[in-house]
Amino acid sequence: MKSAIILFALGAMLAPTALRAADYCDDKLEPGESPDGKAMVMYSLMVQLALAERYCGAPATPPSRIAIVVEEFHGCGPRARLEAEMEKRAKGDAPAKVTTTDELIRDAVAGDDTGIAQTEIDRRAKAGIETEMGGCSELLKTQRDVEERYRNPPQWPPEPERP
Repeated sequence: MKSAIILFALGAMLAPTALRAADYCDDKLEPGESPDGKAMVMYSLMVQLALAERYCGAPATPPSRIAIVVEEFHGCGPRARLEAEMEKRAKGDAPAKVTTTDELIRDAVAGDDTGIAQTEIDRRAKAGIETEMGGCSELLKTQRDVEERYRNPPQWPPEPERP
């Protein structure tokens, strides 16, 4: 009986709910489309690279370069189209909110708590780098990987997956 209840509950959870798979190559979330992880990957990578830059001596990586690498990782392209879109966004009518490395780190470490001193932000960030991210060596490896992926874009169109 217990297994029947579990199967019924599992079936109810997996039943179609009118959600469609996310389209990784557009930035719009249409009604009925499940949210994708591309934005989460983008934010996570930006935080990692900001921490690497601030605390590990990594060179700065432009946000447009990060965006292009993430787009290509998700199978979007070709590179010329992605770069044209980034340039178009940069020249767009609506000014984008510019976030500095320090603002990005403060947001990731402290969230909405604006009363935290910079020394405490630094302490928490350094502790997080060591305990949760594998240390500066891992962050620097991530930074080098992004640079390598940017220098060597994937083939377009991508080769179809083989079963």
